[in-house]
Amino acid sequence: MQSIEFETVAHHHSIRIPESVPDGVRLRVRLVVEPEPEIAQAGDLKTLLAGLAEGLTEEDLQRPRDTGREIPEWDT
Repeated sequence: MQSIEFETVAHHHSIRIPESVPDGVRLRVRLVVEPEPEIAQAGDLKTLLAGLAEGLTEEDLQRPRDTGREIPEWDT
């Protein structure tokens, strides 16, 4: 018995197997579906926004120093 593991995304309720699997071979398929991340309820926007900055440091939140465009040099 051989075993391979691969990740794929279902399209139209079907998945493709790797080309290395020959035709006519008996397969055992195990589907592991990861749950979708929980989305905050529409009325829970404050909690959603508060969670955006979780784990960020002061360095992450600093604005870059932008001095604007360079002054163009014109030919005279």
